[in-house]
Amino acid sequence: MIVTTVLLSVTAQLVPATPQTLDADEVIVLGRRAEKGLTDCLQRQCPPAEDVEASLQAAVEQFGAGRYADAHRTLQKAIHRNKKHAAELPGPVSSLYATLATVAEHEGYKDLWKHAGRQNVVLLREHLGATTPATLTEEIRRADDMLGLGLPDVAEDIYKKAQRLALANDHRSIAAAATYRRAWLALMRNRYAEADKLVRQGATIAGPSQPAMNQVRDVLLARIANRRGDKGAIEALATRLRQSATQAPTLLSAPPVEDINPPPGTSDRYDRDPVRWADIGYWIRPDGHTADVEMLRTTGLGQWRVGIVRHVSARRYVPLALDPNSPGIYRIDRFTVRANFGVPLGSRIPSRMGPLTVHVVDLTETNARIASREADTRR
Repeated sequence: MIVTTVLLSVTAQLVPATPQTLDADEVIVLGRRAEKGLTDCLQRQCPPAEDVEASLQAAVEQFGAGRYADAHRTLQKAIHRNKKHAAELPGPVSSLYATLATVAEHEGYKDLWKHAGRQNVVLLREHLGATTPATLTEEIRRADDMLGLGLPDVAEDIYKKAQRLALANDHRSIAAAATYRRAWLALMRNRYAEADKLVRQGATIAGPSQPAMNQVRDVLLARIANRRGDKGAIEALATRLRQSATQAPTLLSAPPVEDINPPPGTSDRYDRDPVRWADIGYWIRPDGHTADVEMLRTTGLGQWRVGIVRHVSARRYVPLALDPNSPGIYRIDRFTVRANFGVPLGSRIPSRMGPLTVHVVDLTETNARIASREADTRR
């Protein structure tokens, strides 16, 4: 899962996002404004659409503050209140499930992660249809979750299904996205010829008029060449690619986060401790290298800290279309280190079991979005 998170970050741009740029001194300290907004909303018995929006904002705020259990409860209560309104609010209610899946991933609840991601898609299929762009996009995200859950065969089947349905309904960019995800999965499995074939198939589906898709094609081909032994492939690609600083940064390469789980039987493990997390701030320079990597907040990652900082420091992004003297763009990533919850033999009480794994989510957009909403409420 440590590797999967890094690999999927390259193709994540295929699901559009709105990136933000921050100055280094603009790191957002999250309070409880959104939680108060949710309380006020519920006290006045606000309409379902407002309830869902306020619940999502409160959960995002709680997650950003590292209060995963609170975010979990907020989302489950919101789902309980609003799932009966899914027919008139399919997108908002599905977002509750999608957000719960992310929270469950970082908490270590594998079954809930899987269930919430599935319910998100089931709801959209029922109320929007199985072949709409919104549903197919969430199908792809569900397949990403399956990879994170260690189910690559299930992920492959979902990618294939999304590709087939998207092509049949002329959603070519979504079909290309699913095909590129299949190529990435083949690369993860060291099936280089299959990966190369799927990349070229995805490029044919996308056509020449989609620069973002063409860039993903080039990144994937460079990564395949790199894995086959062409150590200059990434550098060669970096010298000819440029992307706007207003786009989500495209990751070219990064080493995996070093796995420092102690050997089985070692007594000094801390996988039964509470979830540990850290927010890592870093600059992406115009040349695509990272700089000034630092831990902004942390609950204490112990020995994992060094490896995570080293990982971010070694990332290489597509160079930015900025003046070489520009500082670049500033990003913040949340890294969570935890073991999964499970029920040991002979017990009925869930506890953390198995190896520690690393899970990453981009906080830059989240923090900026909360700050924007707070500014709106003060006008």
